[in-house]
Amino acid sequence: MTYDILIVGAGTAGMSCAITAAERGLKVGVIEKSDHVGGALHWSGGHMSAGGTRLQREKGIEDSIEKHLADIYRINNKSGDLDLVEKAVKEAPKTIAWLDDLGMQWSPECPRIIYGHVAYDTARTIYGPEKALSILKVLLPKWKAQVSNGSIECHLENTFVGLGKTDGRYDTVICTAEDKEVRFRGKNIVITSGGYGSNPAYFQQKHPGIPLVSSCYPTATADGHVILEQQGGQFRFGEFHLPSLGGMEEEEGSGRVDFNKAWAMVLTSVYRQPRDIYVNALGERFIREDEANPEIRELTTMQQPDWCFWVVFDEMALNAPDENGNHNPIIIGRTVAEMKEEARKENALCMAGSIEQLAEKTGLPADNLLKTISNYNDMVRTKIDPDFGRNYLEHPIAQAPFYALKVHASVLVTFGGIKVNSELQVLNAEGNPMPGLYAAGEVLGLGATSGSSFCSGMAITPALGFGRVLGRTLS
Repeated sequence: MTYDILIVGAGTAGMSCAITAAERGLKVGVIEKSDHVGGALHWSGGHMSAGGTRLQREKGIEDSIEKHLADIYRINNKSGDLDLVEKAVKEAPKTIAWLDDLGMQWSPECPRIIYGHVAYDTARTIYGPEKALSILKVLLPKWKAQVSNGSIECHLENTFVGLGKTDGRYDTVICTAEDKEVRFRGKNIVITSGGYGSNPAYFQQKHPGIPLVSSCYPTATADGHVILEQQGGQFRFGEFHLPSLGGMEEEEGSGRVDFNKAWAMVLTSVYRQPRDIYVNALGERFIREDEANPEIRELTTMQQPDWCFWVVFDEMALNAPDENGNHNPIIIGRTVAEMKEEARKENALCMAGSIEQLAEKTGLPADNLLKTISNYNDMVRTKIDPDFGRNYLEHPIAQAPFYALKVHASVLVTFGGIKVNSELQVLNAEGNPMPGLYAAGEVLGLGATSGSSFCSGMAITPALGFGRVLGRTLS
């Protein structure tokens, strides 16, 4: 059988492409290496953004495609693939309306401004009460209906290993399943195989010397990148790599963190004023801890050894309520009791009866750490930070036990990806389309649709949108 559209990857972009094409009456084949569909929708925070949505209108928020695009260019200094950025922003309201029509439930606080990235100037970020799972839940009935009627054939547990072509046009996807080679044919091949944040070797190839501590979906292993590059495709935007702050290794040296399970609130001070200090591997402060701009925090951390730091605080700071009267410990969602239990495990978080013991447990230079804490306590007393200009100076580090939490600049999404044109055709080294090959989703890289900065909602929204574009235009 030759499918009208053959899709590699049953995740965000792949599912939207398959559903849209199948509803047009096309015969769709989908290759998925996992034993289930949905990809990173099982994992992601699910943030989306668009200008001029129904939710915005209902809440009296004035917005438009033009304002959304201008806001993105303000944040990322007009970087990335401008054709794709514009295409994604124009498609975004249609994508949100499609989800509305499917019965998507949005969290009641949405739309809102998210401060974990450099913030939009308008409330346009939206998500479901179950994060990206809310998206998957409305896609699955449509998916199952098309699978049931035979319009979509999904081949699970097939690993993408190669491509073939006939008369110069790519028309074959080569896979392995149960140690056997399997071939599938398609008039059009769409690669939606995800990113590369769970492939340390490929990551180091593209970002030599940069430490990889990843919270990416486990199947984000660069399968599509490797094969498309072998066929002459171009990798780009690796230079835009930007981590997110707060990842905690539950197992030291594992290189894995989990945004949904254990994350430190060090992305910004908007949600939590610091009752602690941040020190690098030298035991020295390196930033104003109440800095609100996430990108300044990220770029500054990238200048520190191993791109990590320790959050140091004492017992009083752990128990003190925040400015709103709420207990708000440094680990998101953890109570004080849970923090203490975590500290007893002595993994990412440890505690000690003295600063010297804390230095020994963390490997930080004791003399430097003692001096740093002493200087900081003087600043709390004088209400002046002569080193970095910190304004929030309310909590000295003086009451045992003392705590240190090691956090990493972590990878949530990969910025580098395969080059396509405005029609989402994969391009070769000369910039010419590779006949029969298209791509969408994180295989394009966040740098393509978000540029050199994290722009809220510019990963999932373009993935769904571009999948739908291909599903309704290819034949």
